[in-house]
Amino acid sequence: MLGCAALALVGGLAGCANTGLMQTKGVSDSFIVNTDVESAYRRALEYLRVCDLSRAHPYGQTYGIARDNDPMAGESFFDAVSGGGAKKNTPTQTALGRIRVFKVGEEAKILELFEAKSESIEPVTARVTVTVLGTGIWDKAELAAARKSIQSATPVCRSPE
Repeated sequence: MLGCAALALVGGLAGCANTGLMQTKGVSDSFIVNTDVESAYRRALEYLRVCDLSRAHPYGQTYGIARDNDPMAGESFFDAVSGGGAKKNTPTQTALGRIRVFKVGEEAKILELFEAKSESIEPVTARVTVTVLGTGIWDKAELAAARKSIQSATPVCRSPE
C-alpha cells in the first residue's frame, strides 16, 4: 500500500484523503461460480446496476463504477444505464475483470471491489472475489447479497438501512 507521502508524490495530491480499499484491507468473500468469466462479470455489473446505481440511497447519495480489464470491452449498455457514473478503461491483456465502486464526488475512495477471473476450462467456472470496506452499508451483508446475486444470476439487494 502506498503511504500518504508516496501518493502525494505520484498523484500530486494536496492532502491525504481516505482512499477506501486502497488504504484499508476491508472484508472479502471469494467463491466459485459455474459460468465463464464474462458471465460472472456481467452478473456483477447487473447486481451493481440494480442494487447500487439505480436504487435510491439515503440523503440522495449516488454511486458510480469504474471498469478495469473489462472482458466485455466494446459493450456500452451499462455505461448508458448508469447515468454517467460509470467509467470504462481500456482492457489489458489479462484474464481478470475488475469493477470498482465509489461514491460520486469521491472517485478515489474505493468502497467495493469485484474481481472475476477464469478458474477452469472444463467445467467452465470463474472465481469471483468481492471486497468491501467493512463499514456502514459496505459490510458482510453487502458481501452476502453480492454472492447470492452473482451465483443465482438474479440481483438480490440487501435490505435498505
